[in-house]
Amino acid sequence: MTAGCTGALRGGILYLTLDTRGSSVNVFTPAVALELERELEAGLEAGARAVVVQSKKPGSFINGVGLLLAASSHSEEAAMERAHALQRCYLSLAAAPVPTIAAIEGNCYGCGLELALTCDYRIARDSYDTHFYMPELRDYAFIPLFGATQRLPRLLGLGAGLRLLLGERLDARRALRLGLIDRLAPDLRKALPGFLSGLRARGWPKRELRRPPQRPLPRLADLPGPERQLARECLRLSRLTLRRGYRLEDGLRDELAGFWRTVGTRDSERAMSFFFIRQAAKAHAIGSALYRRPERLKVHVDRSLPALARLFRLRPLPGVQLGPAAGADIAFAAKKIRGVLTCAVGSLQPDADCSALLPLAGEDVPPLELVPTNREMPWRAGAPLFQFLEQAGFAPVVSRARGRFVSKRLLDALTAALREAPSAQVRSELLEFGFRLPKAVARRLGSRKARRRQKNLAGRAVEALAREAIRALDDGTLVHPSQADLLAHLLCGFPVVRGGLLRCAAGSKSPIARSARRVLGQR
Repeated sequence: MTAGCTGALRGGILYLTLDTRGSSVNVFTPAVALELERELEAGLEAGARAVVVQSKKPGSFINGVGLLLAASSHSEEAAMERAHALQRCYLSLAAAPVPTIAAIEGNCYGCGLELALTCDYRIARDSYDTHFYMPELRDYAFIPLFGATQRLPRLLGLGAGLRLLLGERLDARRALRLGLIDRLAPDLRKALPGFLSGLRARGWPKRELRRPPQRPLPRLADLPGPERQLARECLRLSRLTLRRGYRLEDGLRDELAGFWRTVGTRDSERAMSFFFIRQAAKAHAIGSALYRRPERLKVHVDRSLPALARLFRLRPLPGVQLGPAAGADIAFAAKKIRGVLTCAVGSLQPDADCSALLPLAGEDVPPLELVPTNREMPWRAGAPLFQFLEQAGFAPVVSRARGRFVSKRLLDALTAALREAPSAQVRSELLEFGFRLPKAVARRLGSRKARRRQKNLAGRAVEALAREAIRALDDGTLVHPSQADLLAHLLCGFPVVRGGLLRCAAGSKSPIARSARRVLGQR
């Protein structure tokens, strides 16, 4: 039985298929990496003319090795041993004497993107759930460790490469425009043979790196305060590629050293813990934290919701068909549609199966609060809706709101706490603390007319959000602290390096600290 990688040589092409046992996504463990390395070596010895790396998991290329490595290694020696075992696999794929192709369908995050970057070519499915994202800096507060700081700037240029390293998300079409991928196709199974035929006609060439276009560097001063030092380190590592006499192996060694320097910090430990907060919030929402991609769904969006309909049209998904209410599995409408799971958007409607609020529709990953009418928690009947929304690029959170959505309560509490402070001071001090405020939220905070500077605005923001979150937990509209932490992060950009809103409040000198410790189960 394999750990998660099998090899098959067909027609001179070696197909390396990733399929982690017992997981809804592919996790690139040292055991999987060793299998890939062995299958690659065996296939090349058998005469493979090209190598295709593909996933058997719907909606997932590879996820999780950086976080897994960081969370499971309690000493530098253990971390380095595992990292070197994994890095050997990346280097083996990069050094293959034949062209290598990454066939990408679904999320391509972190180490998965780094593995794709070791390949000569990348072909991706034209679907909204094919996304490219480097979470290491923004979500986990450590330096990438498998070549992203070296290969991204060489492929895309320093400016575009750094933006991706800092956490910019790319859908498949934008990735094609930037040159991150080479081909986009609605069906990879049909497109891959043609792509391979093109390589065969050209004599199976390896990729030759060309000088990429140079785009402006992002302004590091615009980043949240806790992210700037890591961003400067990413920039330093990326600039190594521009030095005279640059060698990739030296850059990779420097990058790995940077990973170890940053992964043991307090910020990184707190940020990594937030991954489990996300998982807990989802488990309390629908009964499972697993990712399941809906196979076939018919979705109806009422004419009264043109903005939502437009979002869905711009986010095409495999197996999801937008159409009339008749025969639909899920409907977004003003009132209940008989025989269809119906979600009323914008207000709490007792006659629908659930109500929803989309407070920040303009965000790349818009938060969406779902309120089941039957108040069931976990809301297992709503799992297909929740999973569909995740696949479509939303961030759903389930509550048991009464009267007002919890999202609105939190945003109103934050606005009230900072109402009399100068707007510019609010934005500056919250950014320095680590808040990544959505533009729509930043616009409503503080007063443009106010001139007198005020003290401890970040502390007041934390206290106001925590106080309202604790009220929601006490009145039962939220059922677990992880939901409050996730909502604060999604709505206000509360920094993951603080370990979550309630944990931050519990460790403060604020009057709300004791109540925060109580809801967290701390003394």
